[in-house]
Amino acid sequence: MPRAKRTDRDRAEARRRYRASLAESPETDDLDADGDASTSSAATSAPSGRARAAGSSQAAAPARPSLSAAFRSSFRPIDWRGDLRALPMLLRDKSFFVPVILSGASVAALPLLGVNALTSAFYQYFSFTAPLGTAFVAGFFAPRASWLVGMMAALASVGFQALAFSVGPFGGLFDSFLDANGQPLTRAAAESLILTQALIPGVPLSGFFAAAAAWYKRFLGRANPNRARPAQSGRRPDGKQPKRNEARPILARRR
Repeated sequence: MPRAKRTDRDRAEARRRYRASLAESPETDDLDADGDASTSSAATSAPSGRARAAGSSQAAAPARPSLSAAFRSSFRPIDWRGDLRALPMLLRDKSFFVPVILSGASVAALPLLGVNALTSAFYQYFSFTAPLGTAFVAGFFAPRASWLVGMMAALASVGFQALAFSVGPFGGLFDSFLDANGQPLTRAAAESLILTQALIPGVPLSGFFAAAAAWYKRFLGRANPNRARPAQSGRRPDGKQPKRNEARPILARRR
Protein backbone atom coordinates (compact mmCIF):
# COMPACT_ATOMS: atom_id res chain seq x y z
CA MET A 1 0.00 0.00 0.00
CA PRO A 2 1.27 3.55 -0.67
CA ARG A 3 2.36 5.47 2.34
CA ALA A 4 0.03 8.10 3.73
CA LYS A 5 1.17 11.65 3.14
CA ARG A 6 1.79 13.98 6.02
CA THR A 7 -0.64 16.79 6.51
CA ASP A 8 0.40 20.42 6.58
CA ARG A 9 -0.25 20.47 10.30
CA ASP A 10 2.18 17.62 10.96
CA ARG A 11 4.84 19.30 8.87
CA ALA A 12 4.40 22.62 10.74
CA GLU A 13 4.57 20.85 14.10
CA ALA A 14 7.76 19.02 13.09
CA ARG A 15 9.39 22.28 11.99
CA ARG A 16 8.44 23.97 15.26
CA ARG A 17 9.94 21.17 17.34
CA TYR A 18 13.13 21.29 15.30
CA ARG A 19 13.51 25.08 15.76
CA ALA A 20 12.84 24.70 19.49
CA SER A 21 15.54 22.06 19.82
CA LEU A 22 18.00 24.32 18.02
CA ALA A 23 17.14 27.23 20.32
CA GLU A 24 17.59 25.15 23.48
CA SER A 25 21.17 23.95 22.70
CA PRO A 26 23.07 26.71 20.88
CA GLU A 27 26.34 25.95 22.67
CA THR A 28 26.32 22.35 21.53
CA ASP A 29 25.75 23.47 18.00
CA ASP A 30 28.62 25.92 18.27
CA LEU A 31 30.87 23.23 19.63
CA ASP A 32 29.84 20.89 16.88
CA ALA A 33 30.42 23.56 14.31
CA ASP A 34 33.84 24.37 15.75
CA GLY A 35 34.71 20.70 15.90
CA ASP A 36 33.63 20.21 12.33
CA ALA A 37 35.58 23.27 11.26
CA SER A 38 38.72 22.13 13.05
CA THR A 39 38.37 18.65 11.64
CA SER A 40 37.90 19.97 8.14
CA SER A 41 40.83 22.37 8.51
CA ALA A 42 43.04 19.56 9.80
CA ALA A 43 41.92 17.37 6.94
CA THR A 44 42.73 20.06 4.43
CA SER A 45 46.06 20.99 6.03
CA ALA A 46 47.32 17.42 6.48
CA PRO A 47 47.90 15.63 3.16
CA SER A 48 46.29 12.28 2.61
CA GLY A 49 48.24 9.04 2.63
CA ARG A 50 48.04 8.81 -1.13
CA ALA A 51 49.37 12.34 -1.57
CA ARG A 52 52.20 11.69 0.90
CA ALA A 53 53.12 8.45 -0.85
CA ALA A 54 53.01 10.14 -4.23
CA GLY A 55 55.15 12.99 -2.97
CA SER A 56 57.68 10.65 -1.42
CA SER A 57 57.90 8.60 -4.60
CA GLN A 58 58.45 11.74 -6.63
CA ALA A 59 61.07 12.97 -4.17
CA ALA A 60 62.83 9.60 -4.26
CA ALA A 61 63.35 9.82 -8.02
CA PRO A 62 66.69 11.63 -8.53
CA ALA A 63 66.98 14.30 -11.14
CA ARG A 64 68.88 13.36 -14.29
CA PRO A 65 72.10 15.41 -14.51
CA SER A 66 73.63 16.77 -17.68
CA LEU A 67 76.21 14.74 -19.59
CA SER A 68 78.98 17.18 -18.72
CA ALA A 69 78.15 17.00 -15.00
CA ALA A 70 78.01 13.18 -15.14
CA PHE A 71 81.32 13.17 -17.04
CA ARG A 72 83.09 15.28 -14.41
CA SER A 73 81.59 13.57 -11.38
CA SER A 74 82.58 10.10 -12.64
CA PHE A 75 86.26 10.75 -11.98
CA ARG A 76 87.53 9.53 -8.60
CA PRO A 77 90.95 10.13 -7.03
CA ILE A 78 93.11 7.08 -6.33
CA ASP A 79 93.39 6.05 -2.70
CA TRP A 80 96.76 4.28 -2.81
CA ARG A 81 96.87 3.16 0.80
CA GLY A 82 93.24 2.12 0.99
CA ASP A 83 93.47 0.20 -2.30
CA LEU A 84 96.57 -1.69 -1.16
CA ARG A 85 94.92 -2.57 2.15
CA ALA A 86 91.89 -3.89 0.26
CA LEU A 87 94.02 -6.07 -2.04
CA PRO A 88 93.47 -9.38 -0.12
CA MET A 89 89.72 -8.84 -0.31
CA LEU A 90 89.89 -7.93 -4.00
CA LEU A 91 91.82 -11.11 -4.87
CA ARG A 92 88.85 -13.14 -3.60
CA ASP A 93 86.30 -11.12 -5.56
CA LYS A 94 84.72 -12.25 -8.81
CA SER A 95 86.12 -9.17 -10.55
CA PHE A 96 89.57 -10.79 -10.22
CA PHE A 97 89.13 -14.54 -10.61
CA VAL A 98 86.65 -14.36 -13.53
CA PRO A 99 89.05 -12.47 -15.86
CA VAL A 100 91.91 -14.65 -14.60
CA ILE A 101 89.96 -17.76 -15.60
CA LEU A 102 89.27 -16.22 -19.03
CA SER A 103 92.95 -15.41 -19.44
CA GLY A 104 94.04 -18.94 -18.52
CA ALA A 105 91.47 -20.42 -20.90
CA SER A 106 92.70 -18.23 -23.75
CA VAL A 107 96.29 -19.37 -23.20
CA ALA A 108 95.32 -23.04 -22.95
CA ALA A 109 93.17 -22.91 -26.10
CA LEU A 110 96.13 -22.42 -28.47
CA PRO A 111 98.11 -25.61 -27.69
CA LEU A 112 94.93 -27.63 -27.26
CA LEU A 113 92.91 -26.46 -30.29
CA GLY A 114 95.63 -25.02 -32.51
CA VAL A 115 95.94 -21.59 -34.08
CA ASN A 116 92.77 -20.49 -35.88
CA ALA A 117 90.70 -17.34 -36.12
CA LEU A 118 88.69 -18.05 -32.95
CA THR A 119 91.55 -19.11 -30.67
CA SER A 120 93.80 -16.30 -31.94
CA ALA A 121 91.17 -13.63 -31.24
CA PHE A 122 90.43 -15.14 -27.82
CA TYR A 123 94.15 -15.22 -26.96
CA GLN A 124 94.88 -11.68 -28.14
CA TYR A 125 91.87 -10.20 -26.36
CA PHE A 126 92.32 -11.89 -22.96
CA SER A 127 96.08 -12.45 -22.92
CA PHE A 128 99.05 -11.87 -25.25
CA THR A 129 100.88 -8.54 -24.81
CA ALA A 130 97.90 -6.31 -23.87
CA PRO A 131 94.92 -8.21 -22.38
CA LEU A 132 92.33 -5.46 -22.87
CA GLY A 133 89.37 -7.81 -22.42
CA THR A 134 90.75 -9.03 -19.11
CA ALA A 135 91.31 -5.44 -17.96
CA PHE A 136 87.82 -4.34 -18.98
CA VAL A 137 86.08 -7.17 -17.14
CA ALA A 138 88.23 -6.63 -14.04
CA GLY A 139 87.72 -2.87 -13.94
CA PHE A 140 84.00 -2.87 -14.73
CA PHE A 141 83.09 -5.27 -11.92
CA ALA A 142 85.69 -4.31 -9.31
CA PRO A 143 84.13 -2.90 -6.11
CA ARG A 144 87.11 -0.56 -5.73
CA ALA A 145 90.78 -0.21 -6.83
CA SER A 146 89.91 -1.13 -10.42
CA TRP A 147 93.38 -0.17 -11.62
CA LEU A 148 94.98 -2.56 -9.13
CA VAL A 149 92.65 -5.43 -10.04
CA GLY A 150 93.42 -4.90 -13.74
CA MET A 151 97.16 -4.96 -13.14
CA MET A 152 96.94 -8.11 -11.02
CA ALA A 153 94.88 -9.85 -13.72
CA ALA A 154 97.49 -8.84 -16.31
CA LEU A 155 100.26 -10.27 -14.11
CA ALA A 156 98.34 -13.54 -13.92
CA SER A 157 98.16 -13.54 -17.72
CA VAL A 158 101.94 -13.15 -17.92
CA GLY A 159 102.35 -16.09 -15.53
CA PHE A 160 100.02 -18.29 -17.62
CA GLN A 161 101.99 -17.51 -20.78
CA ALA A 162 105.36 -18.15 -19.15
CA LEU A 163 104.09 -21.51 -17.88
CA ALA A 164 102.65 -22.47 -21.26
CA PHE A 165 105.85 -21.49 -23.13
CA SER A 166 107.97 -23.65 -20.82
CA VAL A 167 105.77 -26.73 -21.15
CA GLY A 168 106.03 -27.37 -24.86
CA PRO A 169 104.76 -26.32 -28.30
CA PHE A 170 102.37 -23.43 -28.38
CA GLY A 171 100.20 -24.31 -31.33
CA GLY A 172 102.50 -22.85 -33.98
CA LEU A 173 102.04 -19.27 -32.80
CA PHE A 174 105.74 -18.43 -33.00
CA ASP A 175 105.92 -19.24 -36.71
CA SER A 176 104.36 -15.87 -37.58
CA PHE A 177 106.94 -13.75 -35.72
CA LEU A 178 109.47 -12.03 -37.99
CA ASP A 179 112.45 -9.81 -37.26
CA ALA A 180 113.28 -6.45 -38.86
CA ASN A 181 114.74 -8.17 -41.93
CA GLY A 182 111.67 -10.31 -42.50
CA GLN A 183 113.29 -13.47 -41.19
CA PRO A 184 111.37 -15.75 -38.77
CA LEU A 185 112.33 -15.36 -35.14
CA THR A 186 113.54 -18.25 -33.10
CA ARG A 187 111.24 -19.70 -30.48
CA ALA A 188 113.30 -18.28 -27.62
CA ALA A 189 113.35 -14.80 -29.17
CA ALA A 190 109.57 -14.86 -29.78
CA GLU A 191 108.86 -16.01 -26.23
CA SER A 192 111.11 -13.30 -24.80
CA LEU A 193 109.46 -10.65 -26.97
CA ILE A 194 105.93 -11.62 -25.91
CA LEU A 195 106.72 -11.82 -22.20
CA THR A 196 108.65 -8.55 -22.19
CA GLN A 197 105.88 -6.62 -23.91
CA ALA A 198 103.21 -8.25 -21.73
CA LEU A 199 105.09 -7.34 -18.56
CA ILE A 200 106.51 -3.85 -19.16
CA PRO A 201 103.89 -1.98 -21.20
CA GLY A 202 101.10 -4.53 -20.85
CA VAL A 203 100.59 -4.51 -17.07
CA PRO A 204 100.44 -0.69 -16.66
CA LEU A 205 98.23 -0.44 -19.74
CA SER A 206 95.85 -3.01 -18.26
CA GLY A 207 95.61 -0.95 -15.08
CA PHE A 208 94.74 2.12 -17.16
CA PHE A 209 92.04 0.31 -19.14
CA ALA A 210 90.59 -1.18 -15.95
CA ALA A 211 90.34 2.31 -14.44
CA ALA A 212 88.69 3.53 -17.66
CA ALA A 213 86.15 0.70 -17.45
CA ALA A 214 85.32 1.64 -13.84
CA TRP A 215 84.92 5.29 -14.90
CA TYR A 216 82.59 4.22 -17.70
CA LYS A 217 80.45 2.26 -15.23
CA ARG A 218 80.16 5.29 -12.92
CA PHE A 219 79.35 7.51 -15.89
CA LEU A 220 76.48 5.24 -16.93
CA GLY A 221 75.10 5.29 -13.39
CA ARG A 222 75.30 9.08 -13.07
CA ALA A 223 74.01 9.85 -16.56
CA ASN A 224 70.87 7.77 -16.00
CA PRO A 225 70.26 7.39 -12.25
CA ASN A 226 66.78 5.93 -12.75
CA ARG A 227 68.22 2.95 -14.66
CA ALA A 228 69.14 1.13 -11.44
CA ARG A 229 65.74 1.70 -9.79
CA PRO A 230 63.50 -1.36 -9.47
CA ALA A 231 60.58 -1.70 -11.80
CA GLN A 232 57.31 -0.18 -10.68
CA SER A 233 54.97 -2.68 -9.09
CA GLY A 234 51.23 -2.82 -9.59
CA ARG A 235 50.52 -1.12 -6.27
CA ARG A 236 49.03 2.34 -5.99
CA PRO A 237 51.02 5.25 -4.46
CA ASP A 238 49.23 4.71 -1.13
CA GLY A 239 50.50 1.11 -0.98
CA LYS A 240 47.19 -0.59 -1.71
CA GLN A 241 46.69 -3.14 -4.43
CA PRO A 242 44.35 -1.85 -7.17
CA LYS A 243 41.28 -3.86 -8.00
CA ARG A 244 41.30 -5.85 -11.16
CA ASN A 245 38.67 -5.17 -13.75
CA GLU A 246 36.78 -8.42 -13.98
CA ALA A 247 35.61 -9.47 -17.39
CA ARG A 248 31.93 -8.73 -17.87
CA PRO A 249 29.69 -9.84 -20.69
CA ILE A 250 29.13 -7.24 -23.38
CA LEU A 251 25.38 -7.10 -22.80
CA ALA A 252 25.58 -7.21 -19.00
CA ARG A 253 24.00 -4.21 -17.31
CA ARG A 254 24.62 -2.92 -13.84
CA ARG A 255 21.55 -3.25 -11.65
